[in-house]
Amino acid sequence: MPLYRLMLEDHRNVFPATLENVEAAIRKLANSTGPTFLNLKDEGGNWAQAGGTNGRYRVEVRDIYGEGFQHWMAALPGCTDRSATIVYYRNKCIENEHAYRRCPLEATVANVLGLKDVMLILTEYCVTGQRSSKYLWDDVSQYWMDDEVAEKGLGIKVIKPKGDKGKRT
Repeated sequence: MPLYRLMLEDHRNVFPATLENVEAAIRKLANSTGPTFLNLKDEGGNWAQAGGTNGRYRVEVRDIYGEGFQHWMAALPGCTDRSATIVYYRNKCIENEHAYRRCPLEATVANVLGLKDVMLILTEYCVTGQRSSKYLWDDVSQYWMDDEVAEKGLGIKVIKPKGDKGKRT
């Protein structure tokens, strides 16, 4: 099992995180006043995270390859609805822009997951360091490039590795 630092909103970081730590953190996401965000990060900079409230979550994974990366968002298998929707989480808004626990995370209907999905994806990631093959993974890397850098053409291009880790499943 890879070594991860578990970051759970409003809790102390845990390193190295055990599978039991991760499962307990995910269960806390279900609490109506609890944390709305968690992140598992390895020593190479790769990470998986979940955010959301009220039984609606979004899960992302970032694979780092030297100076490049690929950023993935989990999608429900068999769901073809790509209409836009919002998942909410609590963020520390600058100037209190959003109500408590109402900061929007954009998603599609297919990207909205339940707590059981979050549990399966993140516990599998914790054990294997890989994205779950039970879900579809949308490559959303292009959305993470700084607009100014993109306009000037100075961005580091996404480096796609050879092998299974970079394939869309």
